[in-house]
Amino acid sequence: MFGLFLPSPTLTPQETRRSRRLMMWGAVTGGAMFSLGSGGFMAAYALALGANNLQVGILAALPPVSQVVQLPAILAVERFRKRKAIGLPAWFLGQLIWVFIAAVPFVLNTPGSLATSAVIVLLALRGLFNPVWVTCQNGWMRDLIPPELLGRFYSRRLGTMTATVVIVGLAGSFFVGWWQGFAPPEQAIYAYSFLLIAGWLTFGVIGPLLVSFSKEPLMPAAPESDRSAWSIILEPLRDADFRRLFQFLFFWNFAMNLAVPFFAVYMLTRLGLSLPIVIGFTMLSQVANVLFIRVWGAMADRFGSRTVMSLSSSLFLLVIIGWVFTTNPERHLLTIPLLTVLHVFAGVATAGVQLTVQTIALKTAPQGNATSYIGIAGIGTGLGAGIGPIVGGAMADFFENHLFRVDLNWTSAGGVIELPALTLTGIDFLFVISFCLGVVTLNLLAQLREEGAEDREVAMRELIAGMDPVMRAVSSVPGAGVVTAASYGYIKRVPGADVAFGVMAYELAASTQAAVASAGRGRRLASDAESLVARALGAAMNRVENVSEHGMEMARHAARGTLHVGDDLVEQLEGVIQSSMAGSLRALDRVAVDPVQSLYGTGYGILQGALESGNDPVRATRAAISAARSMASELGITESEATRAVAEGVLTAAADSDAETLSSVRENLPADLEDVGRDPC
Repeated sequence: MFGLFLPSPTLTPQETRRSRRLMMWGAVTGGAMFSLGSGGFMAAYALALGANNLQVGILAALPPVSQVVQLPAILAVERFRKRKAIGLPAWFLGQLIWVFIAAVPFVLNTPGSLATSAVIVLLALRGLFNPVWVTCQNGWMRDLIPPELLGRFYSRRLGTMTATVVIVGLAGSFFVGWWQGFAPPEQAIYAYSFLLIAGWLTFGVIGPLLVSFSKEPLMPAAPESDRSAWSIILEPLRDADFRRLFQFLFFWNFAMNLAVPFFAVYMLTRLGLSLPIVIGFTMLSQVANVLFIRVWGAMADRFGSRTVMSLSSSLFLLVIIGWVFTTNPERHLLTIPLLTVLHVFAGVATAGVQLTVQTIALKTAPQGNATSYIGIAGIGTGLGAGIGPIVGGAMADFFENHLFRVDLNWTSAGGVIELPALTLTGIDFLFVISFCLGVVTLNLLAQLREEGAEDREVAMRELIAGMDPVMRAVSSVPGAGVVTAASYGYIKRVPGADVAFGVMAYELAASTQAAVASAGRGRRLASDAESLVARALGAAMNRVENVSEHGMEMARHAARGTLHVGDDLVEQLEGVIQSSMAGSLRALDRVAVDPVQSLYGTGYGILQGALESGNDPVRATRAAISAARSMASELGITESEATRAVAEGVLTAAADSDAETLSSVRENLPADLEDVGRDPC
């Protein structure tokens, strides 16, 4: 039996793949169990126990601050070189403590300070065991996964974990809602107890059982058998690059966790939302996390983890400051829509942050010596994430009786009209402070070095695929790009706003690509692609406040996505372009977007998509011009206006590519368009 806990000197490829799967599903069950004892559930449980903001902050701080326990765990692993034997029993004991946390309302009076203190003590006790497992698991995974697969593997693991958490969270929230509507008020708190017990009986038992069948690679012999404990612990901090990473992880997590743990408290108390709605928003964020995690994973492997961290963390800052405007000073008409948008972008941003925190540390760690590096990185993350909620809770209680308000006054003969422009009180101050500290902390991220990492702007171009050229004012298209270029130029100065717009653009291109591919597989291209593309574009337009101001960009991304149709649809390229252009142009025309701008954006997107997907740019250009001629009368413009707008877009995209493409496309334009884009003599 004890042989089950011993490392394996060699692993076959089949054993390695099987062990990866078991470790992944172990992590999924662990995440599902933890979700029932954190976030909205723990905030609601704490409030039911009678906790104040400071105590809520302490409860939120305990899991991350307990990462300090990784220090003795690192020493134990380095000394005994048996991660499975050390980590697995600790994980099981940590999971078992959830049963005792669930039992508190049955043995102590609630609400009451003693019950709250008991839960705090039990969570602190759990914090002695769980970090030991985290330390062992990280080094174990480092030896199972080759560096080139880290981004994809962790994105898949996080995606699967998040999908499971969504299902478990929704089921748990419905159970709590049902129980509290069914049981007497004095027994309402038992809903959380039953939830934790049920979670432990499934996820808390299954996770350690699955991992027990996973093989642990034998750790190489320690390079220095006589090293002192401090030398092992301090070795990573002697690495200048890793030291910068440690500093960033500490300050970033401190800044973010001033506010993040109080999102649920804010919705439950300030906004007066019910727990099922709060959990529903949390699950919406998790769904967005699942949908975008693979995008970040692929981008991390291609452009570098640091670059993806920069994009996702700046988007998270935009989410933080957005919470200030969910009240004005109380709930308003746009509160729920704004919460929806914030949770979607929070999920997208969190996916990138979670993924890259792990992969940056893993890439920094030397092969066979990952435990100390990853453990110290976890300590930096945990200390920042642990101190942040405690400071945030104390600040929230302090600011509870403070108010900062900016009003707009309009005075006329009929009287004075007063409109509240900005109101900060209580937790609102945390959002502003967290945002400001986060902006400063991003400068530390810029100092990190990662081999092979691309510049942030390169990755942004991948995400929004050349938005800047389209934003330029085009002299031959009257008014085209003036409003959009000005608005986008302003947006780019707001941290995270460019990433938010890029996420929307990426989703639009992906949606139209999927729509056209689906229509082509069914061989109903002419009849289906038009409606499918229009539907995808319509869904994107529903998330944009002023569609008319962004019509050109939306037309471009819709057209760009349709060209990624795959080799099986190359022979239908003309049909793809014809039908998809019809769908997008008609959809934009219905919302009064200038057809010239739509056609210009479509032309740019067609050529851009052709170049990205390896299709013939000349063939794509001819198809786009032909489609523009056929759509002109329906759009209320002349054929000349329609074809010239498309040609301008095509030539601009070609010019932003390379001189050879520009020359080839220009030479193959129809005779009546040969003068397009040329300077007048």
